[in-house]
Amino acid sequence: MRDLRALPKAELHVHLEGSLRVETARELSALRGRPLPGGLSSAGWSLDPPFDGPMDFIDQYVATCGLLVEPEDFRRLAIEFCEDLSREGVRYAETVFSPSNHARRLGDDWFGPIEAVLDGLAFGEREHGVTVRLTPDVVRDLGVEEGERVLEVAIKFAGRGVVALNAAGSERSAIEPFAPLFRRAKDAGLRSVPHAGEWAGPGNVWETLMSYDPDRIGHGVRSIEDPELVAHLAERRIPLEVSPVSNVATGVYASLAEHPFVALRDAGIIVTLNSDDPTMFGAWLGDVFEQARAAWGLTDAELARIAAAGVEASFAPDAIKRELLDGIQEWLEAPAGSDEGTGRPA
Repeated sequence: MRDLRALPKAELHVHLEGSLRVETARELSALRGRPLPGGLSSAGWSLDPPFDGPMDFIDQYVATCGLLVEPEDFRRLAIEFCEDLSREGVRYAETVFSPSNHARRLGDDWFGPIEAVLDGLAFGEREHGVTVRLTPDVVRDLGVEEGERVLEVAIKFAGRGVVALNAAGSERSAIEPFAPLFRRAKDAGLRSVPHAGEWAGPGNVWETLMSYDPDRIGHGVRSIEDPELVAHLAERRIPLEVSPVSNVATGVYASLAEHPFVALRDAGIIVTLNSDDPTMFGAWLGDVFEQARAAWGLTDAELARIAAAGVEASFAPDAIKRELLDGIQEWLEAPAGSDEGTGRPA
């Protein structure tokens, strides 16, 4: 079997704040006088069980965001993120960042945090060879007014590090009231990549399709419960950003064996593999690929096709896509056990 961390990859669904290193979280807690999230002990995130359902996870995520106070905290997070992605074989990523989880806490500063993140990502790209673009998320639970401010942030940095508008939250809030935000985002040249169909059922995906004109859907795994929706997604070629380890950690599925990733793929839907919140779930993208191989018996050729699907579904420039796709093919053609032909920087 080939080394899956040597497989060149693009990641399309990973939250920047959910990637904060455990040791960095502890240092920031002490430095800024902020409490650690309840699930984060001196030994790291508790993984048995990881979270008491979706709302517990959201509470822990928001507490993690609260550790970031000064511009240098956001810059450090971004630089370390690039370094960690590089170790996983990720060469390009589109990353969720949550302005509304910081702005009110930091004196109504909507632009300072993302400017510091973008500065850190630029440094990280130079140092580690990883290109990262942002998809700021509208947290629907916080209301349309907050969503308007996130849209303002996204448009301000469109083409300068931001490529899409995201939507996240508990999936309990109404979807349609936020539709004008996504229309305006698209008018400004941004793409639409909302979360849908993770904790809520297929109806959540249908409404998202009608309201947000998505280019991709974050998660979307509950679509498997509606054959008509499955057929629609396959026909429309709308990719799903699937994060199976995350889905198990938050209780969507009891185990990877019960996860519908393979069924969605076999039904003709474009599916990609992602980590979602890697430090909180204890699995970066290389780990996710390894667990997918073990749980579903995927061959190296199948894993290479999944990696290629992630590249093709990304908004990366054509030159980056070509480089990654060539690297994936070289990885597959290299003898098993070899690191040659991976396109990894020296």
